Amino acid sequence: MGRRKVKLQLIENESSRKITYTKRVRGVVRKTQELSVLCGVDACAVIYGPYNQAPVVWPSCEAEARRIITNFKRKPEIDQCQRQFDQDAFLKERVAKAQEKLLRLQRRNREIEMENIITDIMTGKIKPEDVKHTDLGDLLWVLDDKLQGVEHRLSVVNALPPMVANENAGPSNLDC
Repeated sequence: MGRRKVKLQLIENESSRKITYTKRVRGVVRKTQELSVLCGVDACAVIYGPYNQAPVVWPSCEAEARRIITNFKRKPEIDQCQRQFDQDAFLKERVAKAQEKLLRLQRRNREIEMENIITDIMTGKIKPEDVKHTDLGDLLWVLDDKLQGVEHRLSVVNALPPMVANENAGPSNLDC
């Protein structure tokens, strides 16, 4: 059976919630064990829930779990809090990443828009004087970017040995 996206919200049906809780606890304990074994790190899971009288603890040996927790508590507070992630910090990071992605997409859309204007000017669909003055700065930015790309390609082709440059030239010979 394939996995499907799960809405992270309270499961209303009590029996379904209990079944999901039991499965998820087993999964968290299994993942904690795998992390500990595969990466050779001390890991401990303590899960309190409404369906069990006692918490679920891994490793099941109480002395080992206490040792891991004690070692953690002995560390300076700055080390303990260094990787803690609360809901607020998580959401702020997600918002910041989404804003960065939005800015990249807006920049790319603007670049495509300016490329379309350049194409329209070159094909004669619009006259250069018909371009809005607000677009001129972005138009120059795109043209400079394209010019730098062409100059880079020329420098790469000129740096190649003559035989290799002719082989990479393809069907049209650059020496014509």
